[in-house]
Amino acid sequence: METIACLHTTKSSIAVFEEALRALDYDGIQLLHRVESELLAGAIEGQKVMPAVAASIQQILVEMCQHADAVIVSSTTLGEVAWDATQFSKPVLRVDVSLAKLASRYHGPILVLCTSDASMAMTTRLFSAFIPAERLCVELVPRAWAWFNNNDIAGYHREIARYIQQRPESPLGCIVLAQLSMAGAEKYINSTLAVLTGPSVSLQMAIEAIY
Repeated sequence: METIACLHTTKSSIAVFEEALRALDYDGIQLLHRVESELLAGAIEGQKVMPAVAASIQQILVEMCQHADAVIVSSTTLGEVAWDATQFSKPVLRVDVSLAKLASRYHGPILVLCTSDASMAMTTRLFSAFIPAERLCVELVPRAWAWFNNNDIAGYHREIARYIQQRPESPLGCIVLAQLSMAGAEKYINSTLAVLTGPSVSLQMAIEAIY
């Protein structure tokens, strides 16, 4: 059985990835999770990934490569260290980069949604590296984050779906739910368009890299 190791900054990400793997229905894959919330706190405190934090993350990823066939970094902040995946012995994938790469394969305008205002600039920069500006539309779901902060995750996901349904119709290639916390909204979205979520996309790409 092949193993995909996941580096997270919150324990809640574990269930999200386990659910995504069940939905993909790959019997020959197991997940190994590691949570490093203190590293994220150190990175945020310095407003960027400081050299000492980056060195710690890199060492963790090296260790994880020794115990897995592929590694996924679910945090955008910590993922900066894995931008050059050639430095590792196994495939190391960033969730956000995986999303951007797959979205770039779709024709037409790409709608990228965020719920946290703080993530808008970073998300726009990242997706702009893979998708031309004239095809990229990054939007904030304005009321969703209040539901998240109230710990009403079902309401949070429904608010994301409601925003999509009420958005004026326009030709799109696909819809991207950019933040990890948004993944559960997919089941509420009634659309003929592909809806890309970080856990599913990064797992699929990790499986492709293994096989």
